[in-house]
Amino acid sequence: MLLYELFKKNLAEYDDLATEKQNIIAAVSGLSAENEQDAALLDRIYKLLNTGTIGTNIEKSLIPPSSDESMSQGELVKHRQEVTKIISNLDSNYASLNAFLKKMESGGVVNISELSKPINSLSAVFNNDPLAVKAFIALARYGVGVKQKGPGEFALALLSNKIKLASGEGDLEIEGIGKVELKAAMSTSGGRIGYGGGSQKAKRDVLEKYAEYIPTIIASIGAKGGSLALNPFVQALNTDLPISGENSQENRKMRKDLMLDLLTMDMDQYAGKIADTISSSEDSVAIEKAYLEQNYNWYKNRDNFDALLLISILNQKTSMIKDVGSLLSFRFQSGNSSGTSIGIIPTQAGAGREQWAQLTLNKAKI
Repeated sequence: MLLYELFKKNLAEYDDLATEKQNIIAAVSGLSAENEQDAALLDRIYKLLNTGTIGTNIEKSLIPPSSDESMSQGELVKHRQEVTKIISNLDSNYASLNAFLKKMESGGVVNISELSKPINSLSAVFNNDPLAVKAFIALARYGVGVKQKGPGEFALALLSNKIKLASGEGDLEIEGIGKVELKAAMSTSGGRIGYGGGSQKAKRDVLEKYAEYIPTIIASIGAKGGSLALNPFVQALNTDLPISGENSQENRKMRKDLMLDLLTMDMDQYAGKIADTISSSEDSVAIEKAYLEQNYNWYKNRDNFDALLLISILNQKTSMIKDVGSLLSFRFQSGNSSGTSIGIIPTQAGAGREQWAQLTLNKAKI
């Protein structure tokens, strides 16, 4: 029931109308209104959070992952109160908040065509509206940890009626794009495109099988964490098993066998093309491209999405990746990508995570 409906129903019964108005507002929204303008804004915000796609998104997203897919009305009211507080505190200027609410009531503040671009700014995605950007950042962490939602998912779904929280696997369903995996970074590091795979011990056991042929690789393994990144691994591999000169045939075969042993435990059949590239090339860029391509294909096959959406809250940028070509363009041509931090040998703590490419939007200007 809306605040004003409550007012009409109940205020006539009380002698002190101003006091009771405050009580009703506090009970429904969790806030107090200093004047009629504030009361009207709270009424609109609370109505917004109870109707249409936005109300459904809140209900779907805020269920704890261990629950039986139901939530008490009291818990749902608490969530709506918290979101009401966040929105009402975005700006003390009535005109700005009023304009923001008008946009929300007419469908939201996210420009989907701008969001779908390979590289863009948060400002452009939110139609150069500073308050909309502020709303997204303020809401970005809300819902994290409930129903296994990550940063930004709830915020995007709340701020547009063209974005829905996906049912089952996946993060979001965006009108005109489809099922979208969101990698939103609150700090400097981006999201990994994969999960699971071989442990550090399993990887080290593989290297031990080839130890007499790869002494430089063995010596390159980090003393502290016991890890080895892709680029230093390739450099050491080129020293130990060069693909030209004496023993080139045997070296090429051993390079392929080694990579199949190392990567099949992570990528299954997708390891083959990476092994083929490493058996025929010493170019670290070509090898990283092959790795990224198969990493992406493995992840897409596993999670069945239409696009990856990267968001850096810190650097206020976005990137929409719809296929391997756009991934490689993002990494090697856009100037907006940090290193992929691929670990051929992960740390013990990072096993199941560090062997997957990390996609990070850097500080470069668009």
